[in-house]
Amino acid sequence: MRYITTLLAISVIIFMSGCASLNPFPKHIHSTPPSKKTVGTVSTYDQKTRPYTVMGRTYYPLKNAAGYDEVGRASWYGRDFHGKKTANGQIYDMYGLSAAHKTLPLGTQVRVTNLENRRSIVLVINDRGPFVSGRILDLSYGAAKKLDTVERGVARVRIEAVGTVPYARSVNMTPPSAVKHYHVRVGAFSERANAERTHRRLVKAGYTGAKIKVVNRDGLTLHIVQAGSFVSRDKAEQAMERLKRQFPTCYIVS
Repeated sequence: MRYITTLLAISVIIFMSGCASLNPFPKHIHSTPPSKKTVGTVSTYDQKTRPYTVMGRTYYPLKNAAGYDEVGRASWYGRDFHGKKTANGQIYDMYGLSAAHKTLPLGTQVRVTNLENRRSIVLVINDRGPFVSGRILDLSYGAAKKLDTVERGVARVRIEAVGTVPYARSVNMTPPSAVKHYHVRVGAFSERANAERTHRRLVKAGYTGAKIKVVNRDGLTLHIVQAGSFVSRDKAEQAMERLKRQFPTCYIVS
């Protein structure tokens, strides 16, 4: 009898162990979920290709623009965004040569050709968009003017990646007001056309950060052309020395 009782006890233990091994909810399933860092977050992406979400849709930019060649419709954007920050942290200059694209890495240089009149320019992707169905590129006003698409608003274009420029967004956490910049001033013009002509020369020479600044002095509107902005005086002086060959009267302002 004692033997039978012992046998029954052993059977119960084995049965209970079997039930435990068949538990459909083992403890490790209910442990704390892995942190976002273990499954990947946007912080693991390069700043130029960081994913972003607009109107509930997430876009994943290309890691590399090499060989990129696309045909589609391009629009343009201007005064409503003039002076505001672009996706790469630069201030949008509607009169400059730049564009917004949904998936090209920020800083990509592209050749844009208006397939309706064969006009072509090289510009830099520094913003995101357009988020309108059927459009692949949003040109700055200056770029649209060069391509003669301002009046029509939308035109069929070809986009070819031709290079890249250093990523412009600063990782310095110092407040912008505390950062001193040096600008190489090339000239000041009362006629917008003259300023744009000079701006084109600078961009063609590789100064993609060139811009036109409009100021009013004593009732006179001046279009000031700057070859670029630099965070150190040394870099500004180096650029000025190179520019003096074409613009002997250029100088540095801060």
